[in-house]
Amino acid sequence: MSSSSNLAFGRALNVDATEFQDAIRGAPTPGERLAWFGALLARESKSRVEIVGDSAIEIRLSSDVYVSQDVDVVGNRNALAIVLRRWSFREVAGRSQRVYWFLPDIGLVDLVGTVARSGLPPDRMDTPFGPVWLSAVEPLIVRRLVRYQRERARPLYLQALLLAKSRPIDWEYLEAEANYEEAGPVLARLRRDAGRRRATVPRGRRRTPGSREGPRK
Repeated sequence: MSSSSNLAFGRALNVDATEFQDAIRGAPTPGERLAWFGALLARESKSRVEIVGDSAIEIRLSSDVYVSQDVDVVGNRNALAIVLRRWSFREVAGRSQRVYWFLPDIGLVDLVGTVARSGLPPDRMDTPFGPVWLSAVEPLIVRRLVRYQRERARPLYLQALLLAKSRPIDWEYLEAEANYEEAGPVLARLRRDAGRRRATVPRGRRRTPGSREGPRK
């Protein structure tokens, strides 16, 4: 059995850089590669990993629709850093002296704090290497609408529309967030285009008042 098969069945521990790169290179799409990366990172660090921001959009859609420039990860920073270093990621300085982790096959990885969580429960995605968690879809829609309103780039609006059609949506949350961001009119247009007239709150999901996904991009 190959090392990739061992990884997929959870039989390999302390995965080294070569095994990691062999595993993720088998992903069919760039979005799945990011998801596999997150799942392996969670397993090796023995902690929960949540992918947020633009990277979550890439995984939820596809590389034909959107390609992220970096990967925003919420988790135990110390535990994640140990694993990234073992996998030959190197530390690079970004804006405002922020430290990122870089590997060509993945790109820039930003270990963000819990402030990046939206307050909505994340969604679990299963991969051959175990689960990874993705940011709830609603804050991702808000991010796209805010950027669309500022930049008037139609692909941003289309990405928001695809996200809105991808699963049942908590329109009450979206309305509150969009109004806060002064994007209420463009959300109203999105709701019409999505063809959903009534608010649908997925069962078992609760918001945490006053929490927002950030930083904005």
